[in-house]
Amino acid sequence: MTAMAVANVILGTSSLYWHALGDVSPTTLLGYRILVSLATLCVALVWLGRVRAALEAASNVRLVVIHLAAAVLVCTNWLAFIWGSIHGRVLETGLGYLIAPAVTIALGAMVMRERLGRVRGVALVVCLLGVVFLILRSSELEWWVYVTIGMTWGVYSFLKKLTTADPVTGLTLETALLAVGTVAVAVVAGSSYSLDPGPAAGATEIALLAMCGLVSVTPLWLISFGAKKITLNVSGFVQYVLPTTQFVVALVFYGQRPSGNTVLCFVVVWLSLVSIVVDSMLRARRSSVAVEASSAAKTHEKGTRLP
Repeated sequence: MTAMAVANVILGTSSLYWHALGDVSPTTLLGYRILVSLATLCVALVWLGRVRAALEAASNVRLVVIHLAAAVLVCTNWLAFIWGSIHGRVLETGLGYLIAPAVTIALGAMVMRERLGRVRGVALVVCLLGVVFLILRSSELEWWVYVTIGMTWGVYSFLKKLTTADPVTGLTLETALLAVGTVAVAVVAGSSYSLDPGPAAGATEIALLAMCGLVSVTPLWLISFGAKKITLNVSGFVQYVLPTTQFVVALVFYGQRPSGNTVLCFVVVWLSLVSIVVDSMLRARRSSVAVEASSAAKTHEKGTRLP
């Protein structure tokens, strides 16, 4: 649990990292994030002994298609997050990651025909209403930022359910596809797109750029490690550490001042999604009790049949 909580805190506070690189274009930062992350992930693959798994995944057409779609989504998500971090729109990025689980759950119900139940259905409707009121009444926010981040991360998380690749292998495949696209864009666009950070980038900015792979990959590794140690229900609660951390960062470091409507909607959306996690825990508990009762009944029945 500690590993996953730390991972979400790192992701939540990483806005400060990208803000420190505010003199560099967001699209240039995105290019560096992709290329340096790929180099970092390749080292991680060798260290973890997953090079063969990565090559096998790259030869699987179905996995390539899934991760190509995921790559486009995560690229859009990263760009929106970097832009929001640089331009002081961290409340919006936090809200985006808060509503993302609702998008994933809704897709599971619509595409995978997963049963929602009354509690989840009501919670999703309440969450949607909260987002609608944010768009209509919270004029101090850039609504497109949290809608873009929420939609892209929600669909991205859903696609992750369809892949058989482990998190590191999957992200490496996605980043490799993005790296090919980045190089292709740089070649085709010529001088209109450059990875040159510009004359304003000094030694500090260059050192920070070199760290962008670790900033991106370390939280993933911690989440992957922590997911093996805790239950999915606990993991569901931990995921709210990220948007809550972003909310604190926005207030303390960026000086964003949310309106009363924004605070109210944030709380409503937060509580609606927490209710889904609690409902999942109760369902799992009831299922476990039912299995234990059934097992005990069968054992008793066998015992009574003994001569």
